[in-house]
Amino acid sequence: MAVRLTHIVDESTDEDGLRLLSLLLASMPRDRVEQRVVVIGRAPTTLAAPEGVQVSRLGRRFKWPVAWLPALQRLFAGKQPDVLYAWGTGATLAVAGRCDPCPILTIVSDAADAREYSQWWHGAGGDGRRTDVLCSSKLVQRRLVEAGVAIAATAVVRPGVDFAPIARVARTRHRADIGLPPEGRVLLTASPPSRPGGQYYAVWATAILYQIWPDVHLVIPGTSREQKRLRRFIERIYCPEVYRLTGDRYAPAELLALSDMLIVPAVGDIPTSWLPWAMAASVPIVGSAVPAVAELVTDLHNGFLCRPAEPHTLAACIRAAADSGNRLRQCVETARRQAFELFRVQRCVDEHFSVIDNLVSGGRAVGTLQDAASRA
Repeated sequence: MAVRLTHIVDESTDEDGLRLLSLLLASMPRDRVEQRVVVIGRAPTTLAAPEGVQVSRLGRRFKWPVAWLPALQRLFAGKQPDVLYAWGTGATLAVAGRCDPCPILTIVSDAADAREYSQWWHGAGGDGRRTDVLCSSKLVQRRLVEAGVAIAATAVVRPGVDFAPIARVARTRHRADIGLPPEGRVLLTASPPSRPGGQYYAVWATAILYQIWPDVHLVIPGTSREQKRLRRFIERIYCPEVYRLTGDRYAPAELLALSDMLIVPAVGDIPTSWLPWAMAASVPIVGSAVPAVAELVTDLHNGFLCRPAEPHTLAACIRAAADSGNRLRQCVETARRQAFELFRVQRCVDEHFSVIDNLVSGGRAVGTLQDAASRA
């Protein structure tokens, strides 16, 4: 009999989490897992649920669970889930302690959630199977432990990357689809734009490079408050025609297929799912030497790193990478090989099956899970 797995998302669930959830919905065989999604509040635009997966939405006019909890209980009436996946701290706070006896597992992709999750974890007792958390990276795990969560309650499960759509999109997408000329250099940033993400410095560096490469363009996907700030900055810059703000209209695979380089000029902790997508798509990576990026990218090995918050240094690094010839090709080949080793869809799915089996059998969710990066 298939395990009944319900995913809880809310308005604070980050893009990385929604991308991984979409992958699991499409990849987990239905004879083993019966999945459904419950969205609390506004429906996220980046969630892709395949046909046949039930998606229910609960309006949330107020943040207090008592306002919408009866609707959730009615939703579960007669078909209580075996396991709940809460995507982010906000989703955990929404349902924790209100869906007994169903075990709840939290999935955290953004290190910024660490402190809030730690507060809930201690309030929940911090010693039961209902307080485990899966992290998308070592950095997220480290930040949780630094915030006071026991390391035994955490495990790292790397997100999966589906190589098939990368190859398919590369054959069907054209730069004209997003208003770009067929020739020229196209740089791309990760979404969504944020202060820690440093997309501001990518805009500045591109303006510098425009003096050398008049055919350069920068594509900035995602929607956020920072995107609006960047739009105002671009309107005042001397070459606004160089930039394309694409919102949430395109998936990473679609934009990477049209790009020559992914620029990740982070100045702090950021979600990092764009990095394995770029590695799998054979798109060179230039980023800041901050922990979030350096966990996956090693300078001159599988990418190029420079000091953060220095647009002139970033521009010089982008130019040096583009002109490095064999070094660039070797970095791309190494990155693609590592993407296949660490981020295969089947590996990700198998690890989530282990988590589900642990919970259904009454054990701790994290069990004996080991980070794929430490096994590779």
